[in-house]
Amino acid sequence: MKNSADIDQLLAALPEDATCYGYCPDCDEVHYLTEGNSRRYALELMADLEQHKRIDFHRPDSEPLFSTDCLWAERGGQMFGVLECVDGEGKTVVLRAFSGQFNTRWQAEGWVPPTFDLAGYSQLMAKIEAAVKLMTANIEACQQKADQGKLKFEEAMGSGGRAAQKECRRQMKEACNALDLAKKKRRTYSQSMMNDFQELYQLHNFKGTQRSILNVFYEERGIPTGTGDCCAPKLLYAAAQNGLTALGLSEFYFGRENKASTRFHKEFYPSCKNKCQPILGYMLCGL
Repeated sequence: MKNSADIDQLLAALPEDATCYGYCPDCDEVHYLTEGNSRRYALELMADLEQHKRIDFHRPDSEPLFSTDCLWAERGGQMFGVLECVDGEGKTVVLRAFSGQFNTRWQAEGWVPPTFDLAGYSQLMAKIEAAVKLMTANIEACQQKADQGKLKFEEAMGSGGRAAQKECRRQMKEACNALDLAKKKRRTYSQSMMNDFQELYQLHNFKGTQRSILNVFYEERGIPTGTGDCCAPKLLYAAAQNGLTALGLSEFYFGRENKASTRFHKEFYPSCKNKCQPILGYMLCGL
């Protein structure tokens, strides 16, 4: 595997019209896609979103959660992507994706699914929520005891004898230590569950291989939250799973400008550097 400086050099030498790319540690190369004819389909999607103001525009009855009104709220808009493909008979197939969840929904008819097993995700979420709820209740009980201990100690310092002060100090310290331990336990549990979540992401590529995101993300830094949820990974995952050949990819932002002022309505952007590039090389391998 090349070092980061060599990888950066390879990425810098990519064609200017590359929209989706990444380094593949398996074959020690950079793989990429240009937009091909996908921008035409992306513009058509953009027009549909503007006209119908919902993402389930292909259905006669709309669902309120799929309204694009949420994209103009304070949190800002969202990325959308289009992948132009061909099937085994050479027929054009166009796939569409939205980044992450759309208004709390991971899946919508007419859009590619997430890159993880939804049933496994739901089961893991239920397990985590139940465990965290118990830990949070324990923290709240410990916090109450710690507050009471501090109050008793302050009262003893004002009017109690030395023995009473010493005992109140001991009780306060014991309660505060229990609170710290309860918080640490919840924090450690949450961190350990991140690995379980990331194991749910099973990434496919065009060579027919499959690996969890934990075994694909090659950079030494931690895997950022949301890796695998952007449009490009979702689109490539769907294409590879369905035996399609990807030809071109376009991603655009739709909605209110984001808080960081890095994404603007109806502007096109390449796949992101921090979350996508470290996995896209593997996912594009075999094209």
